[in-house]
Amino acid sequence: MSARDRGSLRAPDRNRGADLNRAARVPQSPANPSLGEQFSAASPAHRALVPIRFFFGLTFVYAGLDKFLDPTFFNPSAPTSITAQLQAFARVSPLAFMIKPTEPLAVPIGALIALAELAIGLGALSGLAFRLAAAGGAALSFLFFLTASWATHPYYFGADLPYAFGWLTLALAGTGGLFVPAFVGRLGTDEDAAIRRHGPAGVSAPAAFRPPRELDLAPSESRRLLVQTGVLGAASVILAGLTLPVRFLRSDDAAAASAAGSAGLAASSAAPAASVAPAGVVASAVPGGPTSAPRATAAAAAAPNALTVATTAQVDQQGAVRITVPASAPSSLPAGDPALVVKLKSGGYACFDAICTHAGCRVGWDPQNDIMLCPCHGAAYDPNNHAAVLQGPAPQPLLELPIVVDKATGTITLKA
Repeated sequence: MSARDRGSLRAPDRNRGADLNRAARVPQSPANPSLGEQFSAASPAHRALVPIRFFFGLTFVYAGLDKFLDPTFFNPSAPTSITAQLQAFARVSPLAFMIKPTEPLAVPIGALIALAELAIGLGALSGLAFRLAAAGGAALSFLFFLTASWATHPYYFGADLPYAFGWLTLALAGTGGLFVPAFVGRLGTDEDAAIRRHGPAGVSAPAAFRPPRELDLAPSESRRLLVQTGVLGAASVILAGLTLPVRFLRSDDAAAASAAGSAGLAASSAAPAASVAPAGVVASAVPGGPTSAPRATAAAAAAPNALTVATTAQVDQQGAVRITVPASAPSSLPAGDPALVVKLKSGGYACFDAICTHAGCRVGWDPQNDIMLCPCHGAAYDPNNHAAVLQGPAPQPLLELPIVVDKATGTITLKA
């Protein structure tokens, strides 16, 4: 056999080491494209969805942070708390049979909703588990439509249904590679795992740890989704945790303001035969209005009638007094509902259920204009005309509750 033939037989042996070394190398990733290159490569549809993606993402992050920073959202006694909202939804939502059993769990449910909003918003902004985040946004928005916006008529006044379909569109379209950092695109993929095992691309691994090339390129969509979802959840929890110091500061300020308001009310009310004592203060929902208004409830120990809810002296002083319909009220009255006892221009008194007929929010009193005003969507009611709708999307007046005024004692009692 000639030397040339012997060399040709040895050639595969010389190249085998080089082939194995190339197989052990991590595949080179393409250079990170610039924003202009991303826009050029993306389809017109993906470019058109960028404004919606970032608006939805920022809005949901803001909504989640707002809930964690609001000192009243987790306070069951506050009129804007998640507890009060669930109670209102249970009256109008088709999901009432599911909402009522969960009312005792209102606080953890509110925390989960806020965390979900943070995760959905962060996923939309960063591209982490994007389709899953967008699908979650669609589901959460549709849930809000069936609860918070269900009583909105016509339906196009509500924002939750458009959000649901917008999120659904984003879930179907994906990011198109736009505004997704390179590390997010690799996170949870085999390329990311190979880099962590063997170092950056182009660096050979020791022979004992060289996996086959096919293993590095195997599909890993399920692992990628799992890892990115975990990172997204952890980021949401960390962001929520950063709000705790601010929340505690705001809670202390609110408590101090409430205590000061209660002390002032106690010092100014000196009615000797008052059968109702202020049970606390509630923040006014009317811009430019007073910062607090007394909440009057029946004092069982002093009141001869369990349905006595206020005194004329209190209503005369404030213009309106927020009460709660006693739990012992007969079935003809909305037991547990908030209500307003109002001084009329005619000199008489009237009582109205304070649940807005539009979306179930709690109606407040505007002393500057002598109207009842909803803080959610601006519905206004005229107490001097049986709570007729003055403005806004409310479909009908507030429910008027029958009362009896005892001129001798000054007590105002709900009439069964």
